[in-house]
Amino acid sequence: MNNETKTQTTTRAFRKGLSEVRVKDVPAVKAEIMDILGVTTKQSFIRYADGKVANLDVEKARRIEAVFARYGIENCWGD
Repeated sequence: MNNETKTQTTTRAFRKGLSEVRVKDVPAVKAEIMDILGVTTKQSFIRYADGKVANLDVEKARRIEAVFARYGIENCWGD
């Protein structure tokens, strides 16, 4: 994998934010984000969380940031 691909992948990933959410809040956060993304399966959610889906638009990214912000997480992007 070249560096350009890795950089693109990690900038769209919100795995870092998920790792910082308190365990008791994880189901609620996942449900909110799945609703924002319009996905219904765990596999689809994981692809977004890992940054493997390229069509994450700016509006969805801002809404995801807002979800994490409500749980005290300021920077959710990254591996």
